[in-house]
Amino acid sequence: MSPHLLIVRLERRLTSELEVLRRNGWDACSALSARDEFDDESVHVVVSEQDRAVGMIRVTLSDRSVLGTWSNGRAPLPQGADVAELTRGVVVEPMRRLGIYRLAMLETVLCLRGLGARAATAAIEPDFPGRSFLRELGFLAVGAPVVFDDLPRSRTLAQPIALAIDAGSVGRWEDMRRIQLERLRAAGYAVQSECRRATSRPGTMQSAIA
Repeated sequence: MSPHLLIVRLERRLTSELEVLRRNGWDACSALSARDEFDDESVHVVVSEQDRAVGMIRVTLSDRSVLGTWSNGRAPLPQGADVAELTRGVVVEPMRRLGIYRLAMLETVLCLRGLGARAATAAIEPDFPGRSFLRELGFLAVGAPVVFDDLPRSRTLAQPIALAIDAGSVGRWEDMRRIQLERLRAAGYAVQSECRRATSRPGTMQSAIA
């Protein structure tokens, strides 16, 4: 029996399909629309299975900070067009606990240098199940937990975290990715990635964040 194929790609806009994925995969989203003001300034690392998007992470490289805006300037994180803010990570319920989030995050950090990022930032809630995985990636806590108004939610307490993007980490992330691919293969899934190819062409960064 042939394995199910997971395709990882970089989307330059939040399509209606991806908005549905975000709304369905985001347990706290009660709004009719899951879009926000930063979607048009972002790209999205998307994992699809049989032409159906099942997980994604938003990547924002902009002078206007997502986490700075949501925290009203209280999040003590680096900002700027060379800092990738990773937000709105979701996986649909039937595909959770398979490693889809790990795959999406590993693909994300491995493509960030190609997008021109020197660092990545995020914020995680106290009960986030992927905390230890993010520490393994190299994310470090920055300051104390902060309250974020991450619309449509408000008053969300989360820990700001940051990750250095450097050549020394790439080999370790590649090893982690190989292990994750082996785990997925054992569960019956093969992976085809188009992310780094999409960030390796001249001019890609400008088109990606336009």
